[in-house]
Amino acid sequence: MTDKVKNILITIVFFSIIIGFFLMNVIKEDEQISISERRKLASFPEVSISKIFDGTFFKKFDDYTTDQFIKRETFRKLKVNTELNILRKNDYNNLYEYKEYIVENLYPLNIKSVNNVVNKINQIQEMYATSENNVYFTIVPDKNYFIDEDNLKLDYSKLEQIMKDGINAKYIPIKDELKIEDYYRTDSHWKQENIEKIADIILDNMQEAEGANYIQEEVATFRGTYSGRLPTNVEDKIIILTNDIIKNAKVFNYDKNENSKIYDYKKLNSLDKYDIYLSGATSLLTIENEDSSNDKELIIFRDSYGSSLAPLLVQAYRKITIVDTRYISPKLLSKYIEFKNQDILFIYSTILINNSFSLK
Repeated sequence: MTDKVKNILITIVFFSIIIGFFLMNVIKEDEQISISERRKLASFPEVSISKIFDGTFFKKFDDYTTDQFIKRETFRKLKVNTELNILRKNDYNNLYEYKEYIVENLYPLNIKSVNNVVNKINQIQEMYATSENNVYFTIVPDKNYFIDEDNLKLDYSKLEQIMKDGINAKYIPIKDELKIEDYYRTDSHWKQENIEKIADIILDNMQEAEGANYIQEEVATFRGTYSGRLPTNVEDKIIILTNDIIKNAKVFNYDKNENSKIYDYKKLNSLDKYDIYLSGATSLLTIENEDSSNDKELIIFRDSYGSSLAPLLVQAYRKITIVDTRYISPKLLSKYIEFKNQDILFIYSTILINNSFSLK
């Protein structure tokens, strides 16, 4: 075979591949969402003379072709594997693989952010807490606390000390009761089925009853937020803890102005299945336990880690009010909450504490 024939054959094969990919992209049905990336994918842009001339069409068309490219997820995984396993990069999108766990580099400690949390908690106490309120706070460590890579870890001792010194409330330490296995492998959050012990510690420190019995219910397989940034074949499971008290409890969501349940099973069909706990991010909600043998109330100021913990505190209170000040200003709380003799618990993760400027 002559060189000329070889070149012709190579050219034919090359263009056949290009044309084949083009035709497959044209024929295949567009995908609406990327489950792994937890976002909507671009759709074919509207065509108009004005959008063509101002460049809007071409920008959106570029986004469309990138999102809808055939076997896109396969190529994403190939790119990650190439960078991590062949090029030997340590991280991808600031995420690292530690055994089977995906962890995010949070280093270094942002002291300004830690002090911001201290100030926010103190401001809320100054505005609302009375002599009859018992006030507590706890810190949820991120997964990095449990790994052997010091360059990926915050200075947890310093963070803890700043908060203990600066907040006028009883500190409930929990970090030494946790281990990395208590967290999802593909997400930052802890597993509810593993934190019953944490709920018991918190209730014991608040001098409330503990030791409710729960049934474990596996409700879904789950790939967390980290899997969208670092493609992986690893899957977690969402296992909820439930009992008659949790099933009968009444939840009112102020954002949606509607009643709901503690576990929102519809969220299992959403992009973030972790939102099954209390329907996900919301500014203000209440949980009422009509089966309670007492009239005690609890107010929780929390981030998303509190969503899966709060259901495990329900048995000790008639009413729990849950506040997320990322979405509501503390100045507005007097419209919804009468602060009298409730227990008050601040529970924040080190992830939020180290990047706290979303708090109002």
